[in-house]
Amino acid sequence: MNFNVSCSNIMFSIQQTRVIPGLLIFIAGVLAGCSGQTGISYPESSISGSTMGTTYHIKMVDTLITESQIRATQLRVDSLLLAINQSMSTYIPTSEISRFNQSTEINSPMKISPQFAVVLKSSLDIGHRSGGAFDITVMPLVNFYGFGFKKAAAHLPTTHELDSLKRFVGMQHLMFTDSTISKDTPELSLDLSAIAKGFGVDAVSDFLAASGFENTMVEIGGEVVCCGYNKNGKSWQIGIDRPYFGEKPGEILQHVVALSNYAIATSGDYRNYRDVDGTRISHTIDPRTGKPISHQLASVSILAKTCMLADGTATAVMVMGDVEGLKWLEATPEIEGLLIVRLSDGSFREFLTSGFNQFLVH
Repeated sequence: MNFNVSCSNIMFSIQQTRVIPGLLIFIAGVLAGCSGQTGISYPESSISGSTMGTTYHIKMVDTLITESQIRATQLRVDSLLLAINQSMSTYIPTSEISRFNQSTEINSPMKISPQFAVVLKSSLDIGHRSGGAFDITVMPLVNFYGFGFKKAAAHLPTTHELDSLKRFVGMQHLMFTDSTISKDTPELSLDLSAIAKGFGVDAVSDFLAASGFENTMVEIGGEVVCCGYNKNGKSWQIGIDRPYFGEKPGEILQHVVALSNYAIATSGDYRNYRDVDGTRISHTIDPRTGKPISHQLASVSILAKTCMLADGTATAVMVMGDVEGLKWLEATPEIEGLLIVRLSDGSFREFLTSGFNQFLVH
């Protein structure tokens, strides 16, 4: 199967099938019949590795790239991703976010790196615009339900437990400047997992562009952004999975989209979940209720100019559900979305924003 994504003069293709928790994208080569030049093939180089608890894949199309350039580029990419992980991973005890989460000091500003500040600013913006559907202070709830860095509770929370946890959730407890953060309650802790991979994709793509690579694809854990063209000089395409439980990425597609100068990120309910007390619970937690989502929205795919924006927006819409989410997306400029709802008989119904159809490959 073949797909592509392209974002801000970026385009790329990955020849790989893999299961990504919460992400519904299978990336591969290029579908026949897409726009662009034909009968042309350019040299293509690949880089892959591990980061953020998942893997990354990069493709670079260039007539002059050398093996030494490839090796040097991978070293720089690994270094860049290591720095991001060291800043935003809750699984690294010495990371910036872990040090903040572990701190019990209140109203005591902690210095943060510029990249942490960028992600935090975007997170708070999406949070405010979504009415709290996206909230990076949700970590206490994520941990309780077993999707964080702490051991999960063996039961669903009682009303008292839920009320207690919710007291420590809310952006009003976080104070932020361009270079510092602080908390007004010792229990406040942050979770950037719904947006950090998108930032990582953007950061690597920007690095490649600054290094002179015009035709690249970058993917981290299923989040994608691209520049230029693939090795055949064609537009890139990406397939969006139909959200069946247990299916491998790329086996059954809902749609294929053709993209240029866009990123794509997908969030869903069928790759990352747990069974607790006989109930299947999603890894997506609604910060407003303190509970895992329970509506019928199964998958959200978001197209945006940056992968960070697409990543965070996909989670926000997944929390909202199809009715609230579609209405919000239609009122949000420069973002398009595909929402797939799972019906009671196991079939699916989809809802598209008004501009999404132009990206579909028919």
